[in-house]
Amino acid sequence: MRHPQYFGLFLLTLGMLVQWPTLPTLVMWPVLIVAYLRLARREEREALERFGNAYIEYAKRTPMFLPKLIV
Repeated sequence: MRHPQYFGLFLLTLGMLVQWPTLPTLVMWPVLIVAYLRLARREEREALERFGNAYIEYAKRTPMFLPKLIV
């Protein structure tokens, strides 16, 4: 997965939402998800500029957030 830190933060904030289902956490969760998605996309653009085709190939075989699970 290309952005494990953001995936971890998605899970962390989801856990906070489940643990403390209050109005602030209900509002905070989608705002944080959008912010992390934007950060990840910006990092993707920067990596593409820096590494070019090598990054494109890496991105084709590596999921952005969810790991490929081998069963």
